[in-house]
Amino acid sequence: MSVPAGASAPTPLPLGQALIVTIGVIVAVAGFVALGAALHVVPLYAGFLLLWAWSALHALSLKALPAALAGALTGAALSFTLQAGAAMASPALIALALLLMLGAVFMVVAGRAALLCNQSTMLFITVLNAPLLQAGEDFRAVTLAIMLGAVWFGSVAWVVGRLAPTPG
Repeated sequence: MSVPAGASAPTPLPLGQALIVTIGVIVAVAGFVALGAALHVVPLYAGFLLLWAWSALHALSLKALPAALAGALTGAALSFTLQAGAAMASPALIALALLLMLGAVFMVVAGRAALLCNQSTMLFITVLNAPLLQAGEDFRAVTLAIMLGAVWFGSVAWVVGRLAPTPG
């Protein structure tokens, strides 16, 4: 792994702390899977995708969760619009969906409307427009999984932050 110029490599955790964090991650993931199963939410990958975007891009900052969630929902809505256009064989709806997606890309590049058009939006557009998902995914269930992931992982991050606050 290379480190950008001027940046330092992250300091590795001591093995004991790494083990504790790993066990915590396993418990959080297992809890999400169990909750999803209990609620019959099938596309849990969407909640995990939100977790990835939020953790990788924002280090699980609770302040960043609303934008990560709004971006995820925007990306899902744009992808659903494309799926609906294809399912209805509507060139006009397909064109509208593609224009909206191009507009979202422009907004990200221009740094505008960052609540709705951000890295999370781009991640969800990229993943949810995969042909296998577009062919038959129920975007209502995807939206539910995204929301469930936000509530579950946001709650876990909040509790962990209260139990083990970061220094500084």
